Amino acid sequence: MKKQFLLFLTAILIIMSIPLYPSAEQQNERFLIQFKNSIDEKLLKDESIEIHHVFESISAVSATVPSAKLSYLQSQPNILRIEPDHVVETSGQFENWGLSKLLANEAKTNGWTGKGIKVGIIDTGVRPDHPDLKLAGGVTFVEGTNSYADDEGHGTHVAGIIGALDNDIGTVGIAPGAELYAIKSLNNVGVGNLSDVIAGIEWAIEKNLDVINLSLTSEQSSSILERVLDRAYNHGILIVAASGNSQTTLPATTDVLYPARYQSVIAVGSVNSQLNRSRFSYFGPSLEFVAPGERIYSTYNQPDYQYGYGTSMAAPYVAGIAALYKQAYPELNQRQIRELMQNNALDLGELGKDRNFGYGLVQAPTTERVFADVPSGEWYTDEISFLYEKGIVTGYGDKKFLPNHPVTRAEAITMIGRALEYDGTLRATRYPDVNSGHFASGYIEKASEEQIITGYPGGSFKPNASIIRGDVAVMLQRAYHYISSTKSGFSDVTDDKYYADPIYALLDNQITEGYPDKTFKPLNNITRAEFSVFLARVLDASFR
Repeated sequence: MKKQFLLFLTAILIIMSIPLYPSAEQQNERFLIQFKNSIDEKLLKDESIEIHHVFESISAVSATVPSAKLSYLQSQPNILRIEPDHVVETSGQFENWGLSKLLANEAKTNGWTGKGIKVGIIDTGVRPDHPDLKLAGGVTFVEGTNSYADDEGHGTHVAGIIGALDNDIGTVGIAPGAELYAIKSLNNVGVGNLSDVIAGIEWAIEKNLDVINLSLTSEQSSSILERVLDRAYNHGILIVAASGNSQTTLPATTDVLYPARYQSVIAVGSVNSQLNRSRFSYFGPSLEFVAPGERIYSTYNQPDYQYGYGTSMAAPYVAGIAALYKQAYPELNQRQIRELMQNNALDLGELGKDRNFGYGLVQAPTTERVFADVPSGEWYTDEISFLYEKGIVTGYGDKKFLPNHPVTRAEAITMIGRALEYDGTLRATRYPDVNSGHFASGYIEKASEEQIITGYPGGSFKPNASIIRGDVAVMLQRAYHYISSTKSGFSDVTDDKYYADPIYALLDNQITEGYPDKTFKPLNNITRAEFSVFLARVLDASFR
């Protein structure tokens, strides 16, 4: 009996020494739950379900749900989808040579420092007492915290790249005048749940922020996150995110990570000081810009400053640049500014947008352009500016010029008439389709009197029709009395055409050189940029 008792006691001790784990059926996981209509609170009234965030605007919640309850919720007709509340993490750690590469100092000379622009940093928080940072406010969504103070360092480093103060210490940010908001969605090791990020984005919308930076990545897509980001973008917010960092060589078919991959988000990769793509930087068709991401010196927790590497460092450069554009062009919306940034980027790699560099190295606005869609350095920029200064071109009400759009016959004769200093007072014309109230009526009638234009058989002028390149040559020859001595030069211009002599007159007088393939394309509609170059060359020989 004693022996049996000892055996029983030994068995009990062995059992007690075995570690016990919850069964798979009892494990709890965090999920994002989206309802078809409004949030059904009755479905969530269960002691085993813990609610973390409620997103009324998209009828969704973040909740910890026992796996045993999950199938029940999935079967409910009012629930649209349930997806994991994935963990996201910072996209790089810690290094500043970037200002000069992005022309930030030139922007500063124009007074563009991001003043008055609200920039949200959705990250690990920001150190509120850093001597080189000034925060406008903030919030935390990390459970167990009651302050947006950074207890990791990553968010503070990002904040310095965007807005470190322009003073006598430390470093200076791209937009030192911007109003920085710390939105703490990642914890003290740089990780957090999607719902904490979503809560941060919702807060940014409520506070009417102008730009938000997301130096964080996830390999998984989330339709709920995408929907909230779309909502933020449509609200007018420019959203910038890191493309992601890889420890291994990436295949040629790769694309950037989430949330950078979403269309509403500006995806940013990293380059080094030689403007080569960083080996760790994710790339692909969704990449929009590259920016400095290696050895970036910025603010930090302890010590006060630190070097950092990663696309986490590249993204805030673009967020800071976006703040400068918002200040420089307050009348433009987020889509127009995004397009302007694309047009102004320094093209790297293959010509045009490519997988390794996107549109290229982001550039700060350096001069206040006359038209928002006429970037610096284009083949037509100086000519359009010249004509604007002379009052010959005015553009459109939204401060656009539309350089690649065709020119109408009325627009063409208006610009020629202004160049010739004709009286453009509105008046009756000889053409039945140009009444006295038409904006070009005065110029059209005067040009007709001077025999620069004659109209069409039947008496119409067709003021709204696009004008072809051959007809522009005819008008300019008649207006400025150019003489042609050349009878060849363009493979698509034959002597029997009415526009042949006028085209060669423009060639002889260096108004045009045609296309590289030795054609003139006389039947093509002329664009506003092409017409401007012709007219500027007519008026000023320095453009020839």
